[in-house]
Amino acid sequence: MKHPLPVRVLVCLGFWACLSITAAPLAVPPSSSEIASNLVQHGEGFWRACVQPSPGLTSRGLFDYALALCEARQHPERLERIFVLASQMQDRNPKSRSYGNFWWTLRDGKVMDANAVDFAMRGGALLWLKHRDFIPADAQAALKDLLELAVQGCLRHKVQSSYSNIAIMNAGDLILLGEALGKPYVADEGYARLDKFFRYTQAAGIHEFDSPTYTGVDLDGLGMLEAYGQRATGRAQARALLELFWTDIALNWFPPAQKLAGPQSRTYDYLHGLGELDQELAQNGWLGGQLPTVLYPTETRWHPPQTMSALSGQFPRLIRQSWGTNECQSRTHYLLPDITLGSTAASYGGWMDMPLTVDWPGDRHSVRGYFIADGRNDPYGQIKVSAGAHEKAFHLDPFWTAAQRNGDALGLVIYRAKDIQTNITTLVSNYVLPLAADGFWIGDQRVDISTNTTRRLPVPAGAAVIIRKGTAALGLRLPWARGVDGSPALAYIIYDGNAFGAVRLAVEQVGPGERPVFNGTNAGAAFWLRVGSGLKTEAEFSRWREDFASAKAEVEAGPERVELKVVGRDGPVALVASAPWLVPESLMPTPTRAVLELNGVDLGTKILSAMTEPVRDR
Repeated sequence: MKHPLPVRVLVCLGFWACLSITAAPLAVPPSSSEIASNLVQHGEGFWRACVQPSPGLTSRGLFDYALALCEARQHPERLERIFVLASQMQDRNPKSRSYGNFWWTLRDGKVMDANAVDFAMRGGALLWLKHRDFIPADAQAALKDLLELAVQGCLRHKVQSSYSNIAIMNAGDLILLGEALGKPYVADEGYARLDKFFRYTQAAGIHEFDSPTYTGVDLDGLGMLEAYGQRATGRAQARALLELFWTDIALNWFPPAQKLAGPQSRTYDYLHGLGELDQELAQNGWLGGQLPTVLYPTETRWHPPQTMSALSGQFPRLIRQSWGTNECQSRTHYLLPDITLGSTAASYGGWMDMPLTVDWPGDRHSVRGYFIADGRNDPYGQIKVSAGAHEKAFHLDPFWTAAQRNGDALGLVIYRAKDIQTNITTLVSNYVLPLAADGFWIGDQRVDISTNTTRRLPVPAGAAVIIRKGTAALGLRLPWARGVDGSPALAYIIYDGNAFGAVRLAVEQVGPGERPVFNGTNAGAAFWLRVGSGLKTEAEFSRWREDFASAKAEVEAGPERVELKVVGRDGPVALVASAPWLVPESLMPTPTRAVLELNGVDLGTKILSAMTEPVRDR
């Protein structure tokens, strides 16, 4: 079955980044050869960038393009040129710490991202495993030389099991390279690293949790391991992990928005929560009418059963899961048919997490609700800064904790001396919201917010901010807020004229235009969120709004301690935190230590403990 894949060629950085594919709805996913043929057909711009090397060429892109050529059985004469370029981007100094690794881009001139070898060898291992017979002799010799050295790069690149996507990729590369090249000791090390990751996940859960980008990388790596690994135990571990990751996706999938909802460990898309995971979702039929535009999702032989997607249709449901060895490394997500609310009891770290989220039905590119600690006047994650070989949008990483009971969540942010750096230009605790709503209220007053004019509306102390969207409602209150000077911080509803369709509740720890300076006082804010569902009439909505506005909140806050307790719809929600602001003293409800919990049942532990080995190795 052939599927036309119209393609638009973009600026060539990595090979897959050069291609944007759209398609009509499909009954049957395309094969890897079909996708590869279309990628090659429309990837001439990338090839031209190889003939006359572009500074933006990536090492992973070279191996991706070579894999597409081999899968499509086209242009074998191009492979030697690709592998020569790759060798020029490989560290070949045996005395170097990064021996065998690759430059991320041609312009780098050195290894700036140690993960480059792991990304590159996804394609490199498959080239040798599947396509050696298609590769001409000279190109084959060049490829083998690359792979032999890349083995050294992978062996030297040791990462913690908590670095989920790289831990999986690195183990998988060592396994597949070791088996393909006939190096049992290399495969042994790969299987040992896979086992270490598996046991860490059994004890701590998925650390790099629900990332719209890196969950896709996880699935790619596990799928390749399950499909091509030669040892029974390793394949069984990969299958169990695939089942765990897909169950996690199903439980946190919000069908009315067609996206992975709830808090995220790492995201490049603050506003919408989308990313590379879409490739796996498309390949497995979770996104109607979309096709994968990369080959790695097609390499898996394990697919989530249709019964798994039924988990996402259960409402209401409460998902709780651990994502580390610390007690407060825990995530909660409450899903209703028309709204979801989620929180994490600790900051993930790394400046890219979404710790307090709300998702509504609608187009999957519509704005979601999220908390962001902003020090760069970038509440929407649009300003990129240098991060080694890459440019990324970063927010601040202050102390964060939260407690949640079903539809009520209470979050606390505290800014310490190390969080108020000399290069930040502002200090604002934002809660971003969609402008496309059926109404906004500040206290009892309905307010008009539209794209016709910018707005900066004061939020009086104690007032509830309400957003109504369809049959759902979100209420936000600020039980406590303190500026850098120790005085109560002021809050506003702001529409700043952005083109993204976003409005925000902004707690300003400094005044507009002021640069924050730490003077010994910990600025911070507490956010109380409540979601309402099935509010079909004006009377139902009014009662819900009044109940939230009048619900009791208790606050005891001093210079070095904050204690908060609110009356939730289903019981009390409370937290206590104090200096030096590293972990909370207490949270109510207590965070879960379950690997992956649905309505109090730990499905995750059951999945991983049920792993059984096939009868024999291949």
